[in-house]
Amino acid sequence: MNHQKLDTNNVQLSLLPPNLLSQVNSTTTENKLQVGTQKTLKLLAAMGMNRELLALLLEMAEFHADHLRYLIGPLVFHQTSWTETVPDWLKTACIQDRVETIIDEYERDEVGEYATATEILIYMMPATYVAPIPHSYFSVYAWCFDKVTTKHNRLPSGVSSGYSFLDMRPVDFDSIKYDYFDIARLIRTSVIRHAKQAGWGKARSRENSHDQTLSEARRMEYSTRQTSRKSAARTPSQFAIVPTPGTQVTNPPSEVQLKLF
Repeated sequence: MNHQKLDTNNVQLSLLPPNLLSQVNSTTTENKLQVGTQKTLKLLAAMGMNRELLALLLEMAEFHADHLRYLIGPLVFHQTSWTETVPDWLKTACIQDRVETIIDEYERDEVGEYATATEILIYMMPATYVAPIPHSYFSVYAWCFDKVTTKHNRLPSGVSSGYSFLDMRPVDFDSIKYDYFDIARLIRTSVIRHAKQAGWGKARSRENSHDQTLSEARRMEYSTRQTSRKSAARTPSQFAIVPTPGTQVTNPPSEVQLKLF
């Protein structure tokens, strides 16, 4: 991260309510964020707050390195020239849902392995414009379309569900769960890998080096606690998303194109 971007984050931090910054900065892994503060972070994400600033707040609250990487990592699209058809509201909703997922996992002492339904929808939407996709995958697409458009209130007036909009019957999740979880796992793994390659979360990884080694296949079992104490005079220059001397941290691409099926 360059100095200009760091200065921008400092300016944005100064615009946040002092009590919010105080609550976040006083949090440790043994003293979790208050529920009200968690709700505020979710609200800030829904309002479209800068992702780097959100990552900075999560780092202040001592979230796990892979949570930071999942937040800051790129959006994943099916490899096609139709990615520009994805609406901006859906991209914002993707970050909002990532933050909600991260905070929910944080509250349960977990680091999950699955992306959200919104991310699956973003990935699959461009693919539907290229050629007909297999029925099993279209069922996953339809299930996600219904959940996302209903949650984010994006259905046209008078349309009761995403299934009605697509003119099809509701999909039973049990019939698609294996394909759903397979795609969700691949997306989240890709997001974290790109962010890690860009250098995000390195300091948090060093702080967690004494923790139990996590299984790459099942990170959800993470429940160990850090024992290191936070310095009372902690400043933004000590956060993991700021490079240490001699280390160059670059931003991961905001979007990537992959073929997952």
